[in-house]
Amino acid sequence: MMNMTRPIPNEVIDWTILNEIIQMDEDDSEFSRNLILQYIDQANTTFAEIEEELNHGQDLKKLNELGHFLKGSSASLGLQRIAWVCERIQDISQKSEDSFPDENVLLGKLPKGVNKKDIVFQPAKMKLDHSNVYLEADLRALNHARVEFQLAKMELSKYYKTQL
Repeated sequence: MMNMTRPIPNEVIDWTILNEIIQMDEDDSEFSRNLILQYIDQANTTFAEIEEELNHGQDLKKLNELGHFLKGSSASLGLQRIAWVCERIQDISQKSEDSFPDENVLLGKLPKGVNKKDIVFQPAKMKLDHSNVYLEADLRALNHARVEFQLAKMELSKYYKTQL
């Protein structure tokens, strides 16, 4: 199956989008930071749900829904690289793609100023016979989404001058 997806964005965050939310801080100085903290909790929960689905349910429809959910919340905050990976999870789960780039390929496309040594790669494992190309690709996408999540948290922590 041909993979016709657009390349991963160069920047972790689309600041044009996030700045629109940050402007709302004029009314409440903690508004955007609280929104980001809610997103971090939501993303961690969704990652765990995707991993659980890969290990137990293995339902592509459910994986598509989880990818769609996290793509939307990521994109609404301008977290475009996470949104890109979540869109891949959707496409894979809909069987419109059957592969996900190798981790080393994507790590070679990290944004400027990001050192690979700063990334803590803790890949999820899948408890199956590895014969389903879609589940395998979703697993690789999940693992990379977690890398992009770390990058976003690092950049947002710098912006908010606190560890998120």
